[in-house]
Amino acid sequence: MPMSNEDPGKGPAVSGDRSASVPTVSGLEIRVAVKELSSLVGSYVSNIHGLGESQILRLKKSAGLEGEGTGSESDLVLSPKYGAWLTTTPGYTVTAQFTTSLRGELLRRKLVSVAQQDLDRVMRFRFSGKEDERELILELIPPGNIVLTEGGGRVILALRESHRGARQTVKGRLYAPPPQTRSSPDQVTEESLVATFAKEKTAGRALGRGISLPRKYVDEILARVSLAQDQPSSEVTPQKAQEIVSAVREIIAGLDTPSPSLVRRNGEVELISVAPGPGGDVLERSATLGELMDRVFTPLLLNREETSKVEGVSEDQRARELEVTIKRLREQMEELTAGASELRTLAAQVKAASSKEEIEELLAKLKVEVETRDRTQENQSSASVSSRLYDGAKRNEAEVLRIREAERQMVSRLAKEKGRNALTESKVRVVARGKRDWYEKFRWFYTTEGKLAIGGRDAQSNSILLKRYADDRDVVYHADLFGSPFFILKGGNGAQTPAEVRQVGQATAAFSSAWKTGLGSADSYWVDPGQVSASAPSGEYLAKGSFSIRGAKNFVTRNPVEVSVGVDASGRVVSGPEEAIMKLSRAHVTLVPHREKASDTAKKVLFELKKYFPQELAGASVDDVLRALPAGGGKVVRKRDNSKGDDSRKSVQGAESLEASDQR
Repeated sequence: MPMSNEDPGKGPAVSGDRSASVPTVSGLEIRVAVKELSSLVGSYVSNIHGLGESQILRLKKSAGLEGEGTGSESDLVLSPKYGAWLTTTPGYTVTAQFTTSLRGELLRRKLVSVAQQDLDRVMRFRFSGKEDERELILELIPPGNIVLTEGGGRVILALRESHRGARQTVKGRLYAPPPQTRSSPDQVTEESLVATFAKEKTAGRALGRGISLPRKYVDEILARVSLAQDQPSSEVTPQKAQEIVSAVREIIAGLDTPSPSLVRRNGEVELISVAPGPGGDVLERSATLGELMDRVFTPLLLNREETSKVEGVSEDQRARELEVTIKRLREQMEELTAGASELRTLAAQVKAASSKEEIEELLAKLKVEVETRDRTQENQSSASVSSRLYDGAKRNEAEVLRIREAERQMVSRLAKEKGRNALTESKVRVVARGKRDWYEKFRWFYTTEGKLAIGGRDAQSNSILLKRYADDRDVVYHADLFGSPFFILKGGNGAQTPAEVRQVGQATAAFSSAWKTGLGSADSYWVDPGQVSASAPSGEYLAKGSFSIRGAKNFVTRNPVEVSVGVDASGRVVSGPEEAIMKLSRAHVTLVPHREKASDTAKKVLFELKKYFPQELAGASVDDVLRALPAGGGKVVRKRDNSKGDDSRKSVQGAESLEASDQR
């Protein structure tokens, strides 16, 4: 299993403490990362943001049979410089075309596998769709790349296209992995190691070139077998070679139970996946490699200065170098053009000269170096000398054309560098992703009196809601039709106001099957938690997941089937009755049922809300809004800026008068 070069014998370019040294990621870390990220399999892509050249995939996973609510969501960073990991502090910059195109190809696709190319620094993420597959390939081998292929392996997108060499990464061509030149650590044997040591002068060079290992693991292995980097290979005995093979195998085996650490060795800080041997100063440990990568690399991506650095040279510096080069090329063109003009003028004068003396006198004035000056003018006619001068002028003019083409290419490169600078220097926005409250798994809102109302999303969450979260202090609501969520008003038993009854009753009706059927209004009712039972009355059958209501029901009639959507003070998308949302959000939109795709409705709602909440919803996705809407499409009938009292349409009256009945 050969591998591509991992820069053997070279560690981080900057040594010293952690602040001055950027750790690197090798194929061994990639193996551990792949194992950790495999837990994401089954998630689907809900959004993609760009962070410089890195891409952040928002992944959402549905709850399992025993899960609560609607599952989890994660932010996966794909960095062609540092690797792949889950982050708790996602951010983004201005969306580039690559990110937009990637979003169009992967949105709503399901992640079906995470794999590594041999033991190389190449990760492969495979996504399924309704009819075809996509594979996202992350290459960490400098300069790094992100490539998207279709099911047959043909390139659809590439962060960096390569048109040169045998391995061309170009849209429309089949993807080929990086060339592999050295033996994998998986295949090391005592015989192969002895042969390698016979070819190299030092132990460090022999290990680095014979086995595809980066400098940090060469140092680690040498420390474990008590050898120095510069120790002559001739001093490595067969017994010591056997110890080295054992140390390599220990490290590979250790990847199954990793111990991620930041270690300082020989004055350099590195990230390794196994417990360090003697001589390594452990600066930081972590339970998972992803957590450590998030702590080390995410701040570098969120820092504008670090984001704009590539291979130790800033984009500003490269742009300045290009500007200096372009200036010099233009000066050369001016000199050559002036020289060509002088030669042509002189050629015409020489051709008209009547004597050799006059020709030599003219040539003595020549400022431009030309072959004719060094030649003896004896026996040369004026026409011959003139012809040579014209040839010199033509050579100058040809050189001007060559330099002009080079200058044109430099100007094009400069424009790209400045464009890249504008992207990387744009302000990085960090997406606030605090810990979610327990009730966010359900439908929820706060009433105008400040009480929490929570509702189920489906039969499973209805059951969880009643069994785990309802108690004697609460009130339970249900719509008076088949296909309704249960809503619980926390702390409402004996304490709910008429306004709260109206609000929770309306929410229960709006999120019921009345929305999909397009009803204009629907009735609902409330009962005490003790009246709700999971067992059927004697002699009757109750379907799994259903509940029976015993005793009198308190009805809330003629609730309008509509829902308002806004953003609360914490930046969360929240929905419910308009009366409650007006107090929770400084602006909102109100919808009624409509025959439209739910995703299209969510897009329109997100578009309208972003007008009022550009900062809060900067990192929001359509799925964030979709979770807040009833099941089915809708249309916006009102938009209101609550801070200004502005309403694009006169607000209709909320639910009509509350009617309570003990019998129905």
